[in-house]
Amino acid sequence: MKTNNKEKIKKVALSLFGQKGYEETSLHDIASAVGIKKPSIYNHFAGKEDIFTAVLEDLLITETTAYGELKLRKDEPAENLKRLFDLFCSRLMNTEEALLWKRVTFFPPEPFKDLIEEKFFEFEETITGILHSIYEDAKDFSGMKHFTEPEFTAAFLCLVDGVFLEHHYYREDIFRQRMDASWKVFSFGLFK
Repeated sequence: MKTNNKEKIKKVALSLFGQKGYEETSLHDIASAVGIKKPSIYNHFAGKEDIFTAVLEDLLITETTAYGELKLRKDEPAENLKRLFDLFCSRLMNTEEALLWKRVTFFPPEPFKDLIEEKFFEFEETITGILHSIYEDAKDFSGMKHFTEPEFTAAFLCLVDGVFLEHHYYREDIFRQRMDASWKVFSFGLFK
């Protein structure tokens, strides 16, 4: 029962921290959404800071697992890169984790700036590993001969960072158009 409530607390906190931010989410908000009394939270966590840290740890695990399950096919670098891009965009549009990522990236709570940066770079290492595999498979394409692996990786990361920001400002139909246009231009430069 305690483990179940602990997981419920983290799930609810993920949602509330993503929607309202760390500062605007109270322990009372979390307890109410879980359906427990506020003092019951202390059976599982030392306080709000402890909950936030646990949520960030779970966020990193969820994201690295999702990307780690991406199936790359040998000799299909263009398709593999598109799969990676599509996974990023899908998770951005459809997960509560993405909402929290956006909030803490744009507005990091002061006491957690270093931890958020650490988690961000840990996640980026996962993406960089995938991009390494794709680059190795693609480096013989004529367009790819103009780029080093660090350039290829940086360009892709800047592309998805831009998409990340676009998702924040545009409604879904416009975002999808911009996402498709960005991919079209980016991939043309690599694989044509």
